[in-house]
Amino acid sequence: MKFFAKVMIALGAALVFIACMTDAAHAADLSQPVTLVATNRLAGSIYEETVLVAAPLPHGQHVGFILNRPTRVKLQTLFPGHAPSRKVVGPLSLGGPMFPGMLVALSRKAPPNAGATIPLMSGLVAVIDGESVDRVIETTPNDARYFAGLVVWAPGGLDEEIRAGAWNVRPASVEIVFSANPAGLWKELSGGARWFQVQLEHHELY
Repeated sequence: MKFFAKVMIALGAALVFIACMTDAAHAADLSQPVTLVATNRLAGSIYEETVLVAAPLPHGQHVGFILNRPTRVKLQTLFPGHAPSRKVVGPLSLGGPMFPGMLVALSRKAPPNAGATIPLMSGLVAVIDGESVDRVIETTPNDARYFAGLVVWAPGGLDEEIRAGAWNVRPASVEIVFSANPAGLWKELSGGARWFQVQLEHHELY
């Protein structure tokens, strides 16, 4: 009986956790920036096991960037004639399927006299016009992450995907954007199953 009591305690705790995650997703405030963690519903799609930062745009749209698809390509390889690109330590990441030829810098601050930018949250701005991206590379090359492409949702689109269970929603964080291990973000942030396993081990079921 003691064994089964511990099983029920752990199972009950897991169900509470899942319910809280579901309620949080349905109650997500998409007027604020969020972190999106792909669920199994996106398995087999281009968003499988992705983590995105997303923020609202005017007129109900949202823009996002995949954070955990770093490539092996460095900016100095893309722009061999641009000497400042050699200072960028990190690789180019695949930000999303839309506008794949567009280079975007997610920077801690906009460069002086910036052109087209999208404020995402405090301490993070998307710099999207070429001249301004050049200034980021020239002035603060490693205070930014660089992306090819992005994601855009039509009005109501992101909310529909969340309600369909495609994404778990977490608070947005500049630290996540600048993670030292972007490729490991999904495993780090999607720990529901591992959390349940830890609970079982904690109750010494074996």
